[in-house]
Amino acid sequence: MEEKVFPHELVDAQHRAFDFLESHRRSDGSWVGEMSSSALATAISCLALSLHPDAAPEGAVERGLGWLAADQNPDGGWGDGVVDPSNMNATSLTAAVLSMCAPREYEEEIRAAREWVDRHGGFEAINDPSRVTLSGPCRSLWALCGFVRWEEIRKLPTEMILLPRRIRRTVSTTFPAFLSLSMMHERFVPSPGFWQPVKRRATKEALGWLRKAQGPNGSYEESAFLTSLIVVALTQAEVGATDIVGRALPFIRESQREDGSWPIDRDLENFDSAQAVFAYHAAGRPVPRAGELRRWFLAGQFRKPFFATSSPPGGWAWALPAGWPDSDDTAYALKALRLLGVPPDHEAIRLGLSWCYAMQNRDGSWPTFVRNSRMPFDHDDPYITSQILSAFSMMEKEVREGRSARRALRYLREKQHEDGSFDSLWFRAYTRGTANVLEALVDLGLAQDEMAQKAARWLATHQNDDGGWSDGHGEAPSTAEETSWAVGALLSYDPARHRREIERGVRWLIDRQRPDGGWDPAVIGLYYASLSYSNSFYALTYPLIALSRYRRRVLEG
Repeated sequence: MEEKVFPHELVDAQHRAFDFLESHRRSDGSWVGEMSSSALATAISCLALSLHPDAAPEGAVERGLGWLAADQNPDGGWGDGVVDPSNMNATSLTAAVLSMCAPREYEEEIRAAREWVDRHGGFEAINDPSRVTLSGPCRSLWALCGFVRWEEIRKLPTEMILLPRRIRRTVSTTFPAFLSLSMMHERFVPSPGFWQPVKRRATKEALGWLRKAQGPNGSYEESAFLTSLIVVALTQAEVGATDIVGRALPFIRESQREDGSWPIDRDLENFDSAQAVFAYHAAGRPVPRAGELRRWFLAGQFRKPFFATSSPPGGWAWALPAGWPDSDDTAYALKALRLLGVPPDHEAIRLGLSWCYAMQNRDGSWPTFVRNSRMPFDHDDPYITSQILSAFSMMEKEVREGRSARRALRYLREKQHEDGSFDSLWFRAYTRGTANVLEALVDLGLAQDEMAQKAARWLATHQNDDGGWSDGHGEAPSTAEETSWAVGALLSYDPARHRREIERGVRWLIDRQRPDGGWDPAVIGLYYASLSYSNSFYALTYPLIALSRYRRRVLEG
């Protein structure tokens, strides 16, 4: 393959990508990509609507079930992001839903799925939270559809709601599902009579919590999967939650796509919009309609304490109106606002920084949603921590070099692997974590630090033979996202030292750009620790940033 990058190719690739980006801008000045459809979300949404046929559009459930059947892998299982390998979460839950909604029509699909489950540990694995990420929903659905007896499953305690807030909130974003499933468990496996007064109190408190946590659009966390799971659980629990269910059903209906499927979450509008700002900045271009976009970001900041996680004012969520404030999107919004001309002493910036300080874990890291959580999807994370540090780098000296930043750097030193790499909670390891930490260190003026040198060396030595990057394990094919992360980080660190690797990566990106200006998205994003998705804007803005940096720092620098 030709590895030389010609200026006219680079300019053409940039123009096409920017044209594609601008054509997808929304009327309010922001952007949003498209997340891949999800077997998990589609299955549970079909079940939720089937339990409330009067609220379901004609043919909606049938189209969803048909999509599931067509999406089944040859081995009998389902993955998360359409092209994913089969996994226990999606396979066990989808098999249960098909058996409840259309057992005769999909008899063969159900049989093949159950055989897949048996080959991979059977119900013993489903019932074990250490082996199956979504054990709670999956084992509950297996009991609900009759695959196992209710007495066989691990029961969730509604009494969790009665614990002090500082303890129960560490359950983080799964708490709405936890409460709903626990009430369904209680209906089918009642507690002893002497415990019923406690159960009644817990149920009342849990329903009150769920009512308060439900978003203005009826959803929980902008997620069709989570919202539908809660509808199913509360409907089966028969605890008088018709108001919650009634508000949730329209969101579920409206989230279905034309092909019958549902995505796991509505969108990532804050993240995608910030990435677009970063792309214009990397190219040295002014952001069109910058004032409008600046107002959009400012309007999205939480100005009151957030009930569900007890976080203070100042954060941003991935989407509104029902997203939860999180460290990743808060860091991105702060960076975008600075690039859009908002000064560091602006009220919104100062409030956002206060939020970051309050959310820092005891070990110096940052979680995603809840301080000091130990949940598999919300514990300490080098990637999230480096995002906050990168935002700090755009602030005044007292922030860049303050105690909070120093604590975070100590944490990163402790978490760097011997080979120089870093983990990433929300993207598959290790390219994303390593590239992001390296960029944050460069942003802070620490390019000569041994930690940065080791990270750069890891990236340079884990390039695939085709010139791209994948997850760092050497077996997965290269992706546009991971190639862009590695190229962008090496360009920030030392373009001259790593010019060979950078040029091969840029060549890979140019050769794989689609005629419309974008790139094919890869299933590299993670949610709930082991379940994956793709997002079309990851495969547009990240390559655009890498190409723009290369043009300015190598060809023009």
